[in-house]
Amino acid sequence: MVFVKDISHPICTVRVVLPHGGLSGGFVSAYRLRHRALQKLFWNRIGAALARLVAAFEIRFETVVRNHSLISTTNGERWLPTLLGPEPVVFDVGFHDGESAREILKLRPKAQIFGFDPSRFAARCHAGMFRDDPRVAFANVALSDAPGELPFHDYENMCNSLAARKEMPGATPERYLVPVTTLDAFCAARGVDHVDLLKIDAEGFDLAVLEGGRDFLLRQGADMFVFEFASGWSASKRYLWEAVEFIDPLPYRLFRLFNGFLQPFSYRIEIDSCTTRPGMYVGVSEGRLARGDIPIRDYGL
Repeated sequence: MVFVKDISHPICTVRVVLPHGGLSGGFVSAYRLRHRALQKLFWNRIGAALARLVAAFEIRFETVVRNHSLISTTNGERWLPTLLGPEPVVFDVGFHDGESAREILKLRPKAQIFGFDPSRFAARCHAGMFRDDPRVAFANVALSDAPGELPFHDYENMCNSLAARKEMPGATPERYLVPVTTLDAFCAARGVDHVDLLKIDAEGFDLAVLEGGRDFLLRQGADMFVFEFASGWSASKRYLWEAVEFIDPLPYRLFRLFNGFLQPFSYRIEIDSCTTRPGMYVGVSEGRLARGDIPIRDYGL
């Protein structure tokens, strides 16, 4: 005979099948003792100070070792373009101040880059740095899942977004309407059949950019795409599992980006937090993977 018990959790309810008698008194007593011992250890002034040290170490471990990091100089963003050929075509969605374009051109001086960004700041940056550089074109538009016009929230920083940001209480962005197109529509209008890298940093609209390029991706139009999973996703009310479900039927394999290699990605609900588990994710086409020259390591991180 068994007993079935539903254990409530903030995310879901887990059904556990227990042996006859349910949880034994010894088991209950043991975990209560452990819980009380840990609470007694840390629920005081000295214990709380120790807990803060442990928490600080955990944050550094998650950032540096598990690479839940948005620090482009060490999280692999600077390494990824080394996988490109000598004359790559790159779409830079979320051009901002042109930093990504500059870094790619350092590594691949013959690259052709097309930047997309609806902000007035990005338009000024492109005009100031790349006006006379034929390698870097620019469209002052947003990419999303449908063409049209949308309000843009300009915070005068890297958090500019089509969505109002919730992590900056009290901030008052400048709001203005911006033109929106899709990756599919843009490529069809310009006759673009292939890009080597589709870089997306759309402050929470990254998945919408991919959704607007479904036909392009079905044709393996991009050898690789990379997107940022960060706090902007909460503002746009999207989840990582949605990206996984969107990418799954496409001819791409999803990886987490590390500095020097890619790690195969298996979805787990505990990492679907854009505020505590940010990171960079890379989709690689079947054709690009077949070349066999991309370092792939599965460390279970």
